[in-house]
Amino acid sequence: MAITKIIADSITSGAIANTPAFFATLGSTQSVGDNSWTKANINTEIFDTDNCFDASTNYRFTPNKAGKYFAFGQIFGDPGSASDLVYVYSGIYKNGSFVRYSSIDFRNNLGREATVLHTGIFDMNGSSDYLELYGNVNANDGSGMKFNNNHTYFGAYKILT
Repeated sequence: MAITKIIADSITSGAIANTPAFFATLGSTQSVGDNSWTKANINTEIFDTDNCFDASTNYRFTPNKAGKYFAFGQIFGDPGSASDLVYVYSGIYKNGSFVRYSSIDFRNNLGREATVLHTGIFDMNGSSDYLELYGNVNANDGSGMKFNNNHTYFGAYKILT
């Protein structure tokens, strides 16, 4: 009985919860330059447990608790109307600097559109460290690039350690 109460109290207080946590999506299609790393303006929060995601200005996650965080972001790259997509990258930046990315490359067989998911585990200091989602879309004709809102999203949660 006592152990059950300790566990229940810990869950209720957040002592053993995977928080802070958030999940947000791109509210509308975002036009981007060709072959240029661009921050995704993720502006529609689905949930944000500790108000750590800025969905109105900086589009970044700044957790208020130190620890390790699992973060994930997906970019849906679309070259517009032509089937001339060369590649799409999805990457997570930490404190304004590129950290790592995932990609899909169609250089030998051009595509129409692609969705690229990127995940990672990040050490965060709980005060000033932040994460952002960036993408890069490249097409042969160099015009009409966009991040499609239907499948572009960003999220993170604290890992229990």
